[in-house]
Amino acid sequence: MSNSDYQAVVDHFGDQTKTALALGLKQPSVCAWLNGSAVMSESTALRVQKLTDGKFLAVELSPTLKRDFDKVDVA
Repeated sequence: MSNSDYQAVVDHFGDQTKTALALGLKQPSVCAWLNGSAVMSESTALRVQKLTDGKFLAVELSPTLKRDFDKVDVA
């Protein structure tokens, strides 16, 4: 999850306000991702994945999902 990952999500929806509206959030939450003072929650990351038809993967947007996914042993 880098600032550029979050910026790509915002670019997809158009701007911070449109991103917030699409995700059922307030614009300051989106701004916080972009300035690094917050990270995207698991539920928001899953919404992004669903609303973008998988263009953005939840596991790549949420640090908690990424950490948990990396622990999964599929052997």
